[in-house]
Amino acid sequence: MLVALALTVWAIYCTYDGLGPFLIYAQRPLIAGSVAGLITGHPLLGLLIGATLELAALGVYTYGGATIPDYQTGAIVGTALAAGAAGAPAAQAAIGIGVGLPAAILLSALDPVGKMVTTGLVHRADGYAADGNARGLAMIHWVSLIPWVAVRAVPTFLAALAASGGLVKDITASIPAGFVQGMTLAGSLLPAVGFALLLGMMELSRYWYLLLIGFVGFAYLHLPVLGIALIGVAVAMLFVTLKRDEPVLVVPEGTDETSPAESTVDPRLTKQDLRRVFRRYFWSSQISWNYERMQALGFAYSMEPVLRRLYPEKADYVAGLQRHLQFFNTSVLIGGPLILGSSVALEEAGTPKSAASTKVALMGPMAGIGDTVVFALYNSIVFTMGASWALQGNWLGPAFAAVMVLVPYALVRRWQFGFAYREGKRLAGHLAAGALARVAQGATVLGFVVLGGFIPSIVKVVTTLTYRQTTTVQGQPVTQSVAIQDRLDELLPFLLPVLVTAGVYLLTVKARLRPVWVIGIVVVAGVVLGWLGWFAPSAPAKS
Repeated sequence: MLVALALTVWAIYCTYDGLGPFLIYAQRPLIAGSVAGLITGHPLLGLLIGATLELAALGVYTYGGATIPDYQTGAIVGTALAAGAAGAPAAQAAIGIGVGLPAAILLSALDPVGKMVTTGLVHRADGYAADGNARGLAMIHWVSLIPWVAVRAVPTFLAALAASGGLVKDITASIPAGFVQGMTLAGSLLPAVGFALLLGMMELSRYWYLLLIGFVGFAYLHLPVLGIALIGVAVAMLFVTLKRDEPVLVVPEGTDETSPAESTVDPRLTKQDLRRVFRRYFWSSQISWNYERMQALGFAYSMEPVLRRLYPEKADYVAGLQRHLQFFNTSVLIGGPLILGSSVALEEAGTPKSAASTKVALMGPMAGIGDTVVFALYNSIVFTMGASWALQGNWLGPAFAAVMVLVPYALVRRWQFGFAYREGKRLAGHLAAGALARVAQGATVLGFVVLGGFIPSIVKVVTTLTYRQTTTVQGQPVTQSVAIQDRLDELLPFLLPVLVTAGVYLLTVKARLRPVWVIGIVVVAGVVLGWLGWFAPSAPAKS
């Protein structure tokens, strides 16, 4: 019982660490499995199982809220079950991996459940914001962590408690395979809701063709998202440079262009205010993540001390809370602190509209750049090295990975926040509205290009349907089975992800359905189509 409770507490922390501080990124299977091995008294097993699952999960992250196999819980559960098995460590590790991998896939069906419960809670936060109730807003923010941890902690506790018996196998066998397939498909479709909401906030009718640049780069040129982002930077610079009808840079009379920001903007915030904002974001940025607003509640919770200081009138304070409760999602490590610091500076400068528009314009580009640099590049290198050492039974592996996450991630977030706050004040004090519009336009252009590559890379769906085709070969009729997905790929690669996102966009923007209803429609459609076997997140492997 004590071991089961300890593993459950560890599973809770692993989930929290991947949503908030990223201290050691305990959500990764290498860290989760290694510590689970220490808890069960089988450290070598934890190393081997965690490292093996880490390599299987390499490069797999929840970009845009996509549902992925729950490798964290798989590593913990696999280690717990392997610890109770007989035989040499290698045989025990094989058992743990054999259980951990299918458990990770099976338990991913619970991930959308936790996110959907949190989606319902964000509407209660709207009510508290309208009343100017900061405590209520904070309560909803932290309570939203419960569904996230529950869908991982409960299976961990039950599996650890039944580690010596066959209960886990019985539970797994009792769940229809079709339902698991359907929930997996639904999880791969749900990011389309976030993309549709984001497109609804941007000037799609004006810049829709920029999506094609990112799409062609990903679908036809097979560029990584970072490469697409670089193309977006070039296109954005061209847009801003060639735009001739905007006002030029204006420096207010009596100021020096090189003078510090504080000379043009009256500071009303204290260092304690700034520290409070950053601490809130650092420790809890994503714990209330949900399908409808994604990181918005965490951002509003972080901004609340600043809004309370800057807007003594309740109406202005409420408007500020509601302004920052709008949809927001970006890279929490490279991007989020930068946008937060800029928003604080612009609110302090008395330009709340600029704060809101800059946040919307920057979150897309920073998501593409930040997630690619941090997760696809940096983490892949660090955790590959750590896993390779762990497979040799060397504790340097998880220790190295933990340190390489703890120190750089903490420093880069702190630097971004301070830099953006200082530069945001200088921007507000020195630039005319026309120049700010150019910056926002350039960021918007970059965001559309990156989104064009993100949609086909994150919204994953293919059809498994086939049809029979009869042809004549050397005078003899030959009937062959043709995969419809192959024909769709010949017509346009990644056509289905584009159609799904377009359909969700029409439901949210044109049909004006509430996001909760749209989410329900997507989930039901995913479960039904996945259960029937007509669609799947990816094509089955060809023999």
